[in-house]
Amino acid sequence: MLYLVAGAVALGLGVLLAFAVVMRRRARRAPGPPPGRVPGAAVSAVPAPAVLASSAPAPRVAAPAAKPAAARPAPRPSGIDDDDEPSGPQALILVTAVARTDPGLKRKHNEDAYGVLADHHLFLIADGMGRHAAGEVASQLCVETVTECFRTGKFGEAPPDPTLPRRGNRLRAAILEANGRILRAAELKEAYHGMGTTVVALCFSPSHQRVSIAHVGDSRCYRYRDAKLEQLTTDHTLGAIGVVGKTAGVLSRAVGIEEELDVDVTTEAPLPGDIYLLCSDGLSRMVPDAEVGAVLGEHGTDLERATKRLIDLANERGGRDNVTAVLVRVDATGRPQQVP
Repeated sequence: MLYLVAGAVALGLGVLLAFAVVMRRRARRAPGPPPGRVPGAAVSAVPAPAVLASSAPAPRVAAPAAKPAAARPAPRPSGIDDDDEPSGPQALILVTAVARTDPGLKRKHNEDAYGVLADHHLFLIADGMGRHAAGEVASQLCVETVTECFRTGKFGEAPPDPTLPRRGNRLRAAILEANGRILRAAELKEAYHGMGTTVVALCFSPSHQRVSIAHVGDSRCYRYRDAKLEQLTTDHTLGAIGVVGKTAGVLSRAVGIEEELDVDVTTEAPLPGDIYLLCSDGLSRMVPDAEVGAVLGEHGTDLERATKRLIDLANERGGRDNVTAVLVRVDATGRPQQVP
């Protein structure tokens, strides 16, 4: 693992922000098999296995000199709740997903992982970092842990956040469980020391027409609605808090780096016709949002074609890192829709 230690960055009145520890990825595995679509009760998604390897640009983590109290982002307006026990035998919405990953043109191996649990309407991407393939271990362990929590209904011992709905709390608890498992794995093997990963996840409640979005790091979630692409997550980077220059892209938060972890969780009401995009920064750093939106506008009814086009664009722009994309389209069921 290569460490780059950034000097103290002065902001405002000379407050010390962080020492930047930059982790460059190395040994990576070849990408998993081409994704397809598997029908579920209300979800169509990529086939098993739930964890497939992919790669994306190496995330970088800043280790704060003094950890500030991190404020949780305000929930999205409208007092949305998603008490996600089924409200009836029929869903208000249907969701269909397609996932694709590619090593890019510069990387031989892969440190991304993505997961799909059709029965739980769960979709996520993790983008690992670390030496000697440790980033690949961290991302896969994150995805495996989160999907296992949903399959078994066991979400660890993290106390619930009273400000979050049930499904949002489950996402948060599953990511916190992954954080602990990655830390413990790193303690057991010297080659894994310092490994970590980003994560971004969607979990839909079709019976209540709700979706919870959780993330840590700079993997992103977008929503395409009414011909407009909107980024729904905020990157956890030094640049996002005002730092400029070479350290702007350094991560301020990642899974598996520290015992204490803040997971950003929001909930909103998806509408028929919406398309949600989860992506590693192998896409977001290579393809401008405007072009991503244009692809979704042109190919939104064909998610297979849209995911392929997005990855092709990233490679056409240089393919400097691995790229992973999960597209989730929301469709109506014929039942009256709820107004967000």
